Amino acid sequence: MSVTPDNRILTSAIETYRQYAGQPTLADIESCRQDSNDEILHLTPYFATMDLVKLEDLVYTRSFTYSLKSKQLLFTSNVTPVNKTIVRRLASPDGKYLALVTKESKGEQELQYVQIWHDEHLIFGYDVNDAKISPHGKILPKNDYASFFEWSPDSRRLVFAAEEKRKPLKSYFTAEKLDDIGEPASTYRENWGEQMETFETSVICVFDLETKQVKLIENQPKDLYFGQCTWTTNPDELIFVAFRLQPYRLGLIYCENRSSALFKCNWRQNEWTQLTEFNNVCRLFPRHLPKTDNQFVYLQADVNRAHKQCQRLILFNTQTKQEQILIDRIDNVEYANQNTPPFAAEWDTQFKGIYLPLVLRCYSSDGRYLLIRSTSGSRNVLYVYDFTEKKLIPIESPLGVNTSVNGLAVFGHYIAVNVVDCRTPYRLYVFDLKVLNSAEKDKNGWHLIVEHEFKKEEKSKIEWNLDRFFPDKENLPVESIYIYQRETEAKRPLMVLVHGGPNSIVPLDYYVGVVAYVSLGFDVLIVNYRGSIGFGQNSIDKLLGNISKTDVQDCHDAIRRCLDYTHPNRPVILIGGSHAGVIIGRLIGEYPDDYAVAVLRNPVMDLLHTYITSDIPDWALAQSVNSDFDFETGRNRLSDLSLTSYLIERSSIHLLDKVKTPVLFQLGKKDRRVPWSIGLRYYESLKAKNVPTKLYVYDSNHALSEVSSASDCFVNTVLFIHEHLKLGA
Repeated sequence: MSVTPDNRILTSAIETYRQYAGQPTLADIESCRQDSNDEILHLTPYFATMDLVKLEDLVYTRSFTYSLKSKQLLFTSNVTPVNKTIVRRLASPDGKYLALVTKESKGEQELQYVQIWHDEHLIFGYDVNDAKISPHGKILPKNDYASFFEWSPDSRRLVFAAEEKRKPLKSYFTAEKLDDIGEPASTYRENWGEQMETFETSVICVFDLETKQVKLIENQPKDLYFGQCTWTTNPDELIFVAFRLQPYRLGLIYCENRSSALFKCNWRQNEWTQLTEFNNVCRLFPRHLPKTDNQFVYLQADVNRAHKQCQRLILFNTQTKQEQILIDRIDNVEYANQNTPPFAAEWDTQFKGIYLPLVLRCYSSDGRYLLIRSTSGSRNVLYVYDFTEKKLIPIESPLGVNTSVNGLAVFGHYIAVNVVDCRTPYRLYVFDLKVLNSAEKDKNGWHLIVEHEFKKEEKSKIEWNLDRFFPDKENLPVESIYIYQRETEAKRPLMVLVHGGPNSIVPLDYYVGVVAYVSLGFDVLIVNYRGSIGFGQNSIDKLLGNISKTDVQDCHDAIRRCLDYTHPNRPVILIGGSHAGVIIGRLIGEYPDDYAVAVLRNPVMDLLHTYITSDIPDWALAQSVNSDFDFETGRNRLSDLSLTSYLIERSSIHLLDKVKTPVLFQLGKKDRRVPWSIGLRYYESLKAKNVPTKLYVYDSNHALSEVSSASDCFVNTVLFIHEHLKLGA
């Protein structure tokens, strides 16, 4: 085959993505044990990477032995891949037991097996289909909102969520007895929507090591779904988060504004006690205090409003049912300097509220400290709440403010931490909480266990700067991260990444796509507009009723500031998905001469269509007109002409006739958040107008996150850009 410019571009895109996608990232940590003298740490973290031959994610563990005394790494194991057949895997708190759930296909049937290991011995196992042992159906896979799989603090019991056991489905005409028919296969079963179709029913079971029995907790209210759980200090009691099933379900993933209630359950006695009402509060991520009876913390947000909010940390007493706010929501954030020149802003370190879930292992062993992860502007940050001093303490990055700090778990008095930036996939540290005590304050509590070893010349190429400005003379900032190659005189195209949500954020972190784009000759601008999390509740609320206006203007202004700061006349490429479709669609319609190429992934191009077809119709009402969703009226407000007219007016389709920018669409056929017909209709309209456009469709959902989809999207994006910008190979 002859070497043409197009072939060189394709080869370069493939090899560049292969290089960076193959770099491991730190995904989680299974265990961190210290010896009796507190001199040696044994850590087993999880790493993730991509296999571009099999086109699948790879997860593996490695073990590290570290000397706290000499601050040296003593041992590093080889990789141990995590088998794809593993549904659940969890080590017990004492490190002596391992619970495994595996799956196996036999014909069209998927079987599950449960195993309990003690050291190297398999001490118990059963087939989920074995009616003599198993009172449940398939054990549910990992999900932050709708399943759990947790050892008790004393490592003697395991609680988990599973499907309800069902009769095998048989035809009306082939069943030998009427009682054998069961529920017809065609019966519609509700689930929790986008990426959560598996989660239909849920029963709760407890495995007891002493009796080697699996008990189904009885008397579970049938009109509720129990999605989150925590053990109490009483080994017979559990705390649950419950969601209503009636009148019908809305999508749950990424939606931390659903009404929920807290329950206590004595699993031995099958006794359920409702602790709170279902009201205008969303309660998530309960974590019981390890040394205090009858008390647990949870995160609280308001129902309706934005899907992601600034949350309150609540202390709940199960005896009195009284609540205490430990950390309140931050509404407004004050900034000392609002007039910094473009891309000369300093990282702001003040506490701006809680926005991220509590990790499962969040307490120090003495119960004094609670680990709190959050976002502060465009960085991930870390705090601990001190129950003794009743105050919040920042855990500053050992490498300064130009990094993000991601807390993984607490083991004893050590926090396992991943410190990242735009060019470093991971740095595994542990932080010793003992240095927070007055006698230890002069000591450095950080220990570097292992870090990713990029080639020095690769790392030194990438730089980044922060921009912050305040539109409309309000105290609500827009932040942008500009990522570029050092010492490059060439005028490189500017690629602008616009996040979805809109109540989410793209923090300072390592992103495969970003470093690959920079390596291929693009500079990258990440824009966190007003409405992004991490800037206080007022910033989130600013966008309610104002999408396609405030967010669009923020992004356009951020891009203009970057161009004025660098090269004013270079081509600008817009990339984004989901809510970014609202923003990008308006940008190419309102400023048709300013943007060279647009790349849209499962985009919201039509707000009315989204309101009618999405699994979260409440999103369209809240963001477009700041109106609450009502189950009774539901999606049936079409007779309200002022509403329907406004939804159309603020949609990207309203400006379709003005668009001349080439547009690439990447759509997932299984998307229930923004059904792919929305992007398809827009694509067809552009074709009819002879606007350059191309469409790729994937057997995927809203996230398009599978390796096969994500890698294909990357290469097709590079090819489409080169096709329409006529860039050199």
